[in-house]
Amino acid sequence: MKSLIRVSALALMLTATVCAYAQGGDQSLTSPSKPHAIISAGMPPGPSHYRVKIVWLDGKYLSSPGRTSYWVTPGTHEIGFRAIINPNVGPRAMVNPATSGQQNLVTLKMNLEQGTVYYFAADVPETGNVSHWKAVLLRKAKAH
Repeated sequence: MKSLIRVSALALMLTATVCAYAQGGDQSLTSPSKPHAIISAGMPPGPSHYRVKIVWLDGKYLSSPGRTSYWVTPGTHEIGFRAIINPNVGPRAMVNPATSGQQNLVTLKMNLEQGTVYYFAADVPETGNVSHWKAVLLRKAKAH
């Protein structure tokens, strides 16, 4: 019985790994062994910007909890973001809209170059009106 449980758990883990890697067959995502660009929300944004989560790519929802970077085929892509703004940090704070619906989805259309990493963040206007945040390219660097 213990062997059956172990085999079942292993099969479930392998299936989850394959599904997470395949991202539902999204053709915009690729593996690190193929030509790629990297889109990332993993760089600390600094005092004037806030974190984002990449949640959408070329019309497809990305459901990878905790993942901050994706290998993407080079070319033009539309990337969707949700702001992650900590209400306990800074004067221009808001509740995390990552779970508050489609109206908070902000997109950028960009031409992504092979061998380049793109880091993104959220920018809130100086007025403090957090409903008008925008996704910004924080940094562009050559991949290692």
